[in-house]
Amino acid sequence: MRLILAGALSTLMLSASASAQTRIITEHAETAAVLKCLLAHGTGCENGFVARAAPRATPWLVWTVQEDFAVGPLLSWQYAGTESANAYTTKFLTGGMTDVYDVKFVRRELTFYVVRPGPDGNVRYMFIRRGAPSDEMTDMWARNPLGLF
Repeated sequence: MRLILAGALSTLMLSASASAQTRIITEHAETAAVLKCLLAHGTGCENGFVARAAPRATPWLVWTVQEDFAVGPLLSWQYAGTESANAYTTKFLTGGMTDVYDVKFVRRELTFYVVRPGPDGNVRYMFIRRGAPSDEMTDMWARNPLGLF
């Protein structure tokens, strides 16, 4: 029984890890503009944030001294690649193509997942989490230790 349970658990973890963190380099100007808007706290925004992206974007658009103190000044941000549908993007986004960015502040490193704006220019899906883009599996494990969705 233990052997069967261990085998099932390892299969779940391997299938989740195999589907996460597979990124390719693609055109990402639209999502880079979205990220630049968020990091400038609303300055120069050409996109609206609706649906599931709105509550995640609001703290970045309505920036306060508390947020500034929590993360510190921006050090750098860079495109980490485009991720296709996998267990992670399906759980936290739409499961479609997602551009991933590594954003470093003095006191925190964050990963931004931004789905390209729709035809109307609005961003509907984005997700922000602590840690580097390479920490995706650790984050998924921490949120759900059994790896079940």
